Amino acid sequence: MLRGITIDDVTTRDMDDAIWVEVTENGGWHVVVMIADVAKVVPKNSELDRFAMSRVETRYYANGNSPMLPRRLADGKLSLWPGEEKYVLAVDIILNRDLSILETGLLRTIMTSEARLAFSDVPRILSDREHPQHALIKLISQLTSGLLMQRRSHGALAFYDLGRGLVTSEEGSVRQLRCRGDTIGYVIIQELMILANMAIAEYAVRNDIPILFRNHTARSATPERENLLKLLESMAFIPEVNIAAVRHTTYMMLNRAEYGPVIMGHFGLNLGAYTHFTSPIRRYADLVNHQQIRAYIRKEPLPHSKEEIQAIASHINMRHIENDRAKSEYMKEKAYKEAELAIRGNRIEDANDTDFERITKVLIREGKDCPEAYFDAFLKRLAKLPVICAGLVLLQAPDGEKWTELKIALLEDIATAPQKAVSVFDIAQHISGWQMPVYEVTETTRSNLPAFTAISAIRIGDREYRSAAYEDLTKKGAMQQASAGLLATILGLPAPNLKIRIEDSPASQEEITINASKDPTINTSKDPIFALQEYCQAKKLPLPAYSFEMEGATNRPIFTCTCTFGSSTSTGQAGKKQRAKRLAARAMIYTLVTGS
Repeated sequence: MLRGITIDDVTTRDMDDAIWVEVTENGGWHVVVMIADVAKVVPKNSELDRFAMSRVETRYYANGNSPMLPRRLADGKLSLWPGEEKYVLAVDIILNRDLSILETGLLRTIMTSEARLAFSDVPRILSDREHPQHALIKLISQLTSGLLMQRRSHGALAFYDLGRGLVTSEEGSVRQLRCRGDTIGYVIIQELMILANMAIAEYAVRNDIPILFRNHTARSATPERENLLKLLESMAFIPEVNIAAVRHTTYMMLNRAEYGPVIMGHFGLNLGAYTHFTSPIRRYADLVNHQQIRAYIRKEPLPHSKEEIQAIASHINMRHIENDRAKSEYMKEKAYKEAELAIRGNRIEDANDTDFERITKVLIREGKDCPEAYFDAFLKRLAKLPVICAGLVLLQAPDGEKWTELKIALLEDIATAPQKAVSVFDIAQHISGWQMPVYEVTETTRSNLPAFTAISAIRIGDREYRSAAYEDLTKKGAMQQASAGLLATILGLPAPNLKIRIEDSPASQEEITINASKDPTINTSKDPIFALQEYCQAKKLPLPAYSFEMEGATNRPIFTCTCTFGSSTSTGQAGKKQRAKRLAARAMIYTLVTGS
């Protein structure tokens, strides 16, 4: 008989998995994940099987759940309650020292859970050496920490924050646990379940067993995986990063995970093959996979053909879409009602970012000019306004004097951080169906320093819009400023006063004559930070001071470095602090050389 413990949410009654971990003689790991043998009680085409298939999964609500199987089974006979003998399918995994799978075994057996633990119990057990489960939990925690680090190093979209109770799903979507103290326990179980599911997928492939694979793909516009990982990491280093905005961004970039009879890979986990096997009480896909694997290890005919697996996958995927759509509509209507109450109760100014976004949508949907309270609240939070709210007002707000004033204020704000314009076009692509702008970029020089001129254009319907020409010391900066100018052109509003702008006229596009003899001690061929420092030392002047801020879209964080030298200031923006500092120093040299 196997040993095991369960770790779940404190309210969980349908406990379908238990775990046990030991260290092997050669310093590797022996992991056993025991899963309720649901297929023994729910065979293919039984009344219970048809019932489970109609429900697809257990659905959870704020104050309860709607189980996939009858409660007498889900919460009783099949659930792995402590002290009770239960039939299980055990996934027996041997890992080597570097946590690679050496061997996967499967067996039907009986186990008795030694303890029922809640996620919130784990931190207390880890800190209490006298607790009877301390040694086991400490060992499991060490292993799962290593598994998580390994997954992250292999490119999985994995992240957690103990301080705020933040975790990611298998697909890389961020969620916040109800209790921060649940985080370690949640991560422990998530890592072991991912390990078991991955091992089962590989086992099925090796043995040519048709199962439901869990596939996850990215959309064509998704940036490099490295940038998505930086997006998740930004939540740890920048506390003010909006969790909802990160979740929205990843949702826009990644497709819905689906079941299928063939392997398409799992983008979020960065795995070639993955499946769901560890929750057969709660998910029909896991139950079908249990029916297949159980028959295989018993050397019985497989209950489902590949064609039947395809039909089941299509059924589950469609039901998930329908359930998500119904939930989304319900939550949307609930949110709109709460937003309407906030508007009528004059509670707009105190709304958090999520509620303010809902209020914005309600007011736009009404088609009237915005009320004074919203107008004032919008301007007060303008500098830290979520980009989705800026996009909604710029792209969807109806005609009205106050809406127009807000659009002008937004354009002026965008002039101070032109990268926000690119984020607005990202939003327009998803909510209005716009294509992304195209750019014409020309490399030029200013005061012996390289510079770039950019013009941005876009076609919306039958009309083409084109920006003026904008110049910046970086290619990205020029493109961002052109995006800001293009946005103003589309809206029919005055172009914002950007830092270095060349009006779209022959006279203004002439080269500026540079009097390099003004300060021959500045060597523009050197690294600008070093060149500026060398200049200060030669002139016996105080060194410039540098300060940094981080801003911009959450999936493309931008560092802004401000260089202060005497009464002059200059700025540089880039994805890395050192690059931003270098650009700020270069801009300061430009000011000193040209006298502008």
